[in-house]
Amino acid sequence: MKNQYVADIGDYGKYSLLKAFTDEKIKVGINWYLTSDDGSTDGRFTDYLNNDNLRNYNPLVFDKLKIISAKPEKSVQDIEYSNMLVGAKYYSEKIEFEGSPQERENLRKRWFDKSLEVLAGSELIFMDPDNGLLETGDAKKIRAEKYILPDEAKQYYESGCNVVFYCHKGRRSLEKWDEYKSFLPCFIPEAKPVVITFHKGTQRSYIFLIHPHNYINLKHIIDKVLVTWNRVFTEEYINYIKN
Repeated sequence: MKNQYVADIGDYGKYSLLKAFTDEKIKVGINWYLTSDDGSTDGRFTDYLNNDNLRNYNPLVFDKLKIISAKPEKSVQDIEYSNMLVGAKYYSEKIEFEGSPQERENLRKRWFDKSLEVLAGSELIFMDPDNGLLETGDAKKIRAEKYILPDEAKQYYESGCNVVFYCHKGRRSLEKWDEYKSFLPCFIPEAKPVVITFHKGTQRSYIFLIHPHNYINLKHIIDKVLVTWNRVFTEEYINYIKN
């Protein structure tokens, strides 16, 4: 996540999705995986805020994002202070480290361990990286800060939390996209996965890893989102075989 992305059309879908859980008293924790702005035009797609038809999907989130979008400087703290996600916890330390590959790996581990403390008690943790999942799990890799690592998702899950993370298909073939979607469900085979995709602006997907005893309740909330956002959010299926 970057501050420059705040209030773009992807945010409208993202916070509407997360609000569906907080509205049902699910304790949500957000790790922004915050990185520095890069000076690109990404995040400037806010024309949707002039579309009253889109407002109808979630007026509260829409109106709060419209106010935030009008600010000369916007940041994830604006989302936190808006209280649109009642009761949510946030971890907003930047995931940017200098030094040798080994030093960066060590610093990332400390950064992540602190997130476990800050987000403790959450029932659903949302991981919001720039680019999704780094399947190799190599924290030493250049630009690894733009990704979540498989072990990080697994640690959240094994702490008792359900997990959802942002990703996108990008230029992957359908076959590669299927492989990507199934990676964490295979890595955490005890989890029950759900994948939903937001279709306004650039395609954005959310992969859930749910504890079996929470599945019926959380899937019911997801299904309500799919109905409310008729074909704007859709469910995707995963072709994989558990080990």
